[in-house]
Amino acid sequence: MRSLVQSVIARIVVCAALAVAPAHAEIVDISDAPAHPRVSAGAAEAGAEGPRDIVLLGADLVEIAVALDATDRILARPRVLGLSGIEDIPHVFRERPGVEGIAAMRPAVVIASNVRFDQLRDSLEQVGIETALIDRTLPATEKVKRLARRLGVEARGARLIGAIEADYAGIRPVSRDGAPLRILHASKMGAGGSFSVGGDGTAVQNLIERVGGLNPAAEIGKDRYRSVTPEGVLMMRPDVVLLSASEVETFGDLDGFWQNYPGIALTPAGRDRNIIVMRDMHVRSDAASSGIATRALSEALAGMFGAPE
Repeated sequence: MRSLVQSVIARIVVCAALAVAPAHAEIVDISDAPAHPRVSAGAAEAGAEGPRDIVLLGADLVEIAVALDATDRILARPRVLGLSGIEDIPHVFRERPGVEGIAAMRPAVVIASNVRFDQLRDSLEQVGIETALIDRTLPATEKVKRLARRLGVEARGARLIGAIEADYAGIRPVSRDGAPLRILHASKMGAGGSFSVGGDGTAVQNLIERVGGLNPAAEIGKDRYRSVTPEGVLMMRPDVVLLSASEVETFGDLDGFWQNYPGIALTPAGRDRNIIVMRDMHVRSDAASSGIATRALSEALAGMFGAPE
């Protein structure tokens, strides 16, 4: 009975949403922002020394390695959307990696950024392979510092940290009617392919906080990427929606997003069609692109909602 009621409510919400005419449409596409700062070595600076023997388990770590111009040390990596400079890395994990596959590569060290790989790391340690954790919840600058040390490019790491911090320093929070903007990352990834939102403990949570916004998904107790109902979306009342560039086609186009994402058209963001499209790594990673992503989003919000108060 409950599922029948929810189904009826969902249909009512979607039908009502289609009938809503936005006061204005504000679409900002900042997916062409630079992928990450460029801090490659100068002519007099030595490159990363050592064999190609490091396995990275984490897209954020791969992004940092690219920004540090040190991918020649990387033996294997996960699949990463929208990031160039990784084509020469020999091995790509398309599914969850296994002990046997990694052990066969004979890496010097396997570095993960998520505790979900703890069991894998324990198993690798048991067969004599060194592992390390550079946790994804660490500040981007600390992740850069730790990986740069592992890669032997501390000077480049310091420059990358400086570039990130310089971008942070220029951020001025934007509000709406004196209140923090309610910024929601809507997705169809990370929750079994269902409609989901990025909550607490995600890279996008950190991004939203840095621009002075409020993440309504975290506010109602959601962590990581969790599925949502029309009622939940209405409860969150976002002022603006973030969307990863690669997911636009998932909804057909941006009009399809407003029509298909449950309940979103009846929110403040939906009524005004306020949407910001970002690079995938900018919205899903808190790593080398952290500063650029923060500055680009802050500028987009200022253009959408007016100058900071």
